[in-house]
Amino acid sequence: MSETNPGRRTRSVTAEAMAERRQSILHHASQVISREGVEGCSFAELSEASGFSIGMIQHYFRHRERLIGAAVEYRIDESLAEWQRIYDHGNNAVERLHDLLTFSIQSDTPFEEAWGFWLQIYAAAHKNSEIRESVAAVWTSWRGLFVRALEEAVDEKLLQPAIDVDEVATLLLATIDGLAIESLNGVHSFSPAEMIETLHRFAAREFGIDADEFIHKKRSRLVDAH
Repeated sequence: MSETNPGRRTRSVTAEAMAERRQSILHHASQVISREGVEGCSFAELSEASGFSIGMIQHYFRHRERLIGAAVEYRIDESLAEWQRIYDHGNNAVERLHDLLTFSIQSDTPFEEAWGFWLQIYAAAHKNSEIRESVAAVWTSWRGLFVRALEEAVDEKLLQPAIDVDEVATLLLATIDGLAIESLNGVHSFSPAEMIETLHRFAAREFGIDADEFIHKKRSRLVDAH
């Protein structure tokens, strides 16, 4: 049996290492955006935060605009994958709704970093059409998961909302955004746990179900693990 071509193997490892380095740069860029905003994410700031030289960063992203666009797409793809994992894990539609609400505040990424990023991206979207389109696309996907779970729950007669599920989904996302942004801006002093309970109580009223049962009983193992 012939051995693997060492030249091809070297190129494969190098390509993998380059892809990992690119992902690492984007990860650090999203963290810089969370702290400093889109305008503050310069090559120099990113180099300081990541340990990569400016030349190395420019090797992957020749222009700053390309870096920002890639960082936004990186965080969006990461978020969509996490949301889909949460949705797929639930044992029933009500459990999925519970977990989606919980993870909108308490995700794998710390609250300040996760919502700091979205707050900065929302602000940048006002003047940047490309970022605005990305935000609109991710909002549609995020809302779509809630609509699917709501429709399943209604079909299974687990919920009795007084209004259309599309309206419920829009209300939920508006409430999530409002609580998170107000918290980051210091408007109120709710902890993440308090925001989650507020979301659950609000949602239960809109769903037409008992709030305490929704908060304490409709929990998947995924949520309990966090």
